[in-house]
Amino acid sequence: MGSMRINLNQLKAFFLAAREKSMTKAAEALFVTQPAVTMQIKALEESLEVKLLKKKGKVLELTDAGILLFGYAERMFEIVEEMEHVLSRYSDLSGGSLMIGTTRSFAKHLMPGLLSRFQEQFPGVKVSLEVGSSQEVADDLLEFKYDLGIIGKLSYGNKLKVIDYTKEEFCLVTSPEHRFAGEKSVSLKQLKNEPIIIREEGSGSRYAILSLLRDHGVTPSVLIEAGSVEFIKEYVIKGRGISFLYVPEIELEVKMGRLRSLGIKEGPILVQTVIVFPRNVQLSLPAREFLRLTGTME
Repeated sequence: MGSMRINLNQLKAFFLAAREKSMTKAAEALFVTQPAVTMQIKALEESLEVKLLKKKGKVLELTDAGILLFGYAERMFEIVEEMEHVLSRYSDLSGGSLMIGTTRSFAKHLMPGLLSRFQEQFPGVKVSLEVGSSQEVADDLLEFKYDLGIIGKLSYGNKLKVIDYTKEEFCLVTSPEHRFAGEKSVSLKQLKNEPIIIREEGSGSRYAILSLLRDHGVTPSVLIEAGSVEFIKEYVIKGRGISFLYVPEIELEVKMGRLRSLGIKEGPILVQTVIVFPRNVQLSLPAREFLRLTGTME
């Protein structure tokens, strides 16, 4: 047997005839005549130089070669059917899914409005939102657990495509009894000996704030590193230290008088958020539409 090229139309005719054990039923499924199916199968047998089907009375049976080919054909057409199903759902955004990784803070305050706008436009797309630190989300993206990440800016190497998105404001927070509480703003240099509670390793805001302090020659006296914003707030309320927190996260406590929010004389603390995804990977249509919605589609 020399080099062969299998004609997919002929293979489909054989597959349906073998599955239905009937040339007539295969012809009905393909919307062609019975002689056309017979001709397709005969042409396939000639190109492969093997007999694939035999008749036993009125029933079609597979030869040994036919059984082997049918197994391959069944797997092939199952994959083709699945592919057609998935692509048809993606093509008009009536289906499909979008997996996004983000931080707990952004999941609570930044994402609801964004996802609401997306789902108004594409109600058929199932959106899943998972949370972790900025570094955890970035690591999971490299393992293709998410389509996109919306996180704080870190140094992510060259395996991820990083697009600047928004700048989110953070502020200095103290207890109402703290010596800074009567001030409208303080200088970063005044924080030199203050016990500071900061976010955990891998947090984008931690990276941004420590970089800011370093740029102004301040080495903070780090009291505690914590992954929980609620824990940090309670610790600050008790007067155990000061912290930098995302403005929307402390609005309620500031209104209630439990926390004091202070400006920084050197200017507002803005943490750059980024949208990240694996480099050199074709994004799904829902992911591309999400980027378009955020104005970050390149």
